Amino acid sequence: MGTDSTGKFAEWDDERYSTNVERFDEQHKRLFGLLNDLHTAMNEGHSEEEVGDILRELERYTEYHFGDEEEFMQNCGYAMDCSDCFYNHREMHEEFAGKVQELREKHENGEYVTMEVLTVARDWLDAHIAAGDEDQNYADYFQTEVSDDYEYEPGQLYQDRTASDDPVPVDRQSEAAGVRLDSDIYDGGSLSVPDGSVAAWFEDIVANHGDRTAALVRDDGEFVERSFEELAERAKAVAGGLLSTELRPGDRLAIRAQSQYEWSVLDLACHFAGLVPVALYPSASDDRAAQIIERTGATGLVAAGDVAEDLAMAVEIVLDFEALPTAEARVLPGLQTDGDEVATVAFDVASPAEKAGCALTHRNMLAAAESLREGLPTGPGATGTCSLPLAHIYQRVSTYYLWATGSAVAYLGAEEFVDQLAAVKPDVLVGVPKMYQQLYGEIQDRLGDMGWMKRKVGGRVASYGEGIVEGRGTPLKYRAANRLVYKPLRQEMGLSNLTYALSGTGQLDDHLLYFFRGLGVPICELYGSVGTTGVGALNPADSYVEESIGDPMPGVEIAVSENRELLVRGPTVLGGFLDDDRTGTQTLRDDWYHTGEVGEVGPDGKLSLAE
Repeated sequence: MGTDSTGKFAEWDDERYSTNVERFDEQHKRLFGLLNDLHTAMNEGHSEEEVGDILRELERYTEYHFGDEEEFMQNCGYAMDCSDCFYNHREMHEEFAGKVQELREKHENGEYVTMEVLTVARDWLDAHIAAGDEDQNYADYFQTEVSDDYEYEPGQLYQDRTASDDPVPVDRQSEAAGVRLDSDIYDGGSLSVPDGSVAAWFEDIVANHGDRTAALVRDDGEFVERSFEELAERAKAVAGGLLSTELRPGDRLAIRAQSQYEWSVLDLACHFAGLVPVALYPSASDDRAAQIIERTGATGLVAAGDVAEDLAMAVEIVLDFEALPTAEARVLPGLQTDGDEVATVAFDVASPAEKAGCALTHRNMLAAAESLREGLPTGPGATGTCSLPLAHIYQRVSTYYLWATGSAVAYLGAEEFVDQLAAVKPDVLVGVPKMYQQLYGEIQDRLGDMGWMKRKVGGRVASYGEGIVEGRGTPLKYRAANRLVYKPLRQEMGLSNLTYALSGTGQLDDHLLYFFRGLGVPICELYGSVGTTGVGALNPADSYVEESIGDPMPGVEIAVSENRELLVRGPTVLGGFLDDDRTGTQTLRDDWYHTGEVGEVGPDGKLSLAE
């Protein structure tokens, strides 16, 4: 690999380098881009400050990419019974990371960094991902062996594989012993939870915000508005249709479809009809879906597309998601449902179906929405996003939160959400680390397409963000970068109206956090799980504390047990498990939900998860 006719120092070639795993192709391209930026800065005599910024970003991104890739490869390596291949490959990673660190340290020590050293780094990258290398072998495994419902989550597998031989014990004491704490109880304050059912709650929402926009729905390439009144009318008609079938109040109805407006319609219809929706991840395999249906005792299944024979045989009735039945409902049983009854059964995509399943009550769901409303206040008329699976409880209660504030939910395609943001200009972005990684890649591409002057002015975005997060503020030149580069980029990407950019299900990598804060995107992290209805603690943008999970949300109490397990208590804690004899007594005791995660309180008094 060498400089090509376009003048780039390191040129990407799909045929030579693509692994056919999109996540890693994008990361490899980013490494190429950083080497090109560094070559240009050195070749054109840019300032030492700018060269240093690129070197530090290259070092940060190298660490991020290798950690990300190693975790996936380690998982696949063990599955392929070739763990030695993984360890050999990791040694290659460490070699390159060492070269990048050496470059950065030489520059900081005032030593001259030669083009020869940079060429060595480029040639190593070429050898690392060129055809026939280990990356390609793992990509073949990914294509042929990894199931469709595989969800890659950075950090967890790697953390598990590298755990010490003597891990911190999490000893769930016997129920008779009670719960013994080793910390203060961190209290998020009082919370007034609406009485009754989700259906009755939504009736009140419609009464308050009837003609306001409840949803933005993609139709022939444009977003069209649906009011709260229209949403309620459609949901009640579908509720009547469901009750005109063999389904009866109290039955459990499995839903298997991509997130969209009609998914929310069906969800509300179930609540109006007194049915219990069981949300299946659309990416889940037929086997997993069948396991969940069997475990929950679902009577019916609503599915988009063809339904496997085994799934159809597992239920009494199968309905087409694209043609939901409708009828006038003379009675809507869900309006009289008690708040302590089960509202939905939710699953964690990362947990085996036979070992998971949380029964969440109407009170749980409404408490989560109300906690978000108090913790993230926004006024009527705002717009939030829905691009995650609505089977994910975090996304579902986020839609309830938006409706509770009189705000609209914009239904964005999971794959197209980056391109659709500009059309809706959300006030609240509901995301996860993987989504911010996608958004980061697109913004980096647009930064790279700018003229060299704007690239130079805006190139320190992560450094600026680090200063903001750490409380050091920004230098005067940040104003110019914001005016010339960051503000136009936010407007172009549809991020200019953001009040909250939520990230749930796991902490963002530092480089992503710094990047978006430098760009002017108000990232805040939400800690929660299925067992806490997606709500637990909030690490807000205006008082962000690195490595912390933040402070408890309104209505939530958090503590650390004697055995260092993080405990959560409050109205968002699940009503029970599918198998109370086997699971409930182990993880729910004295009203405390035992998360299974090791927690600690730092010297600053802030809660965090232990490494």
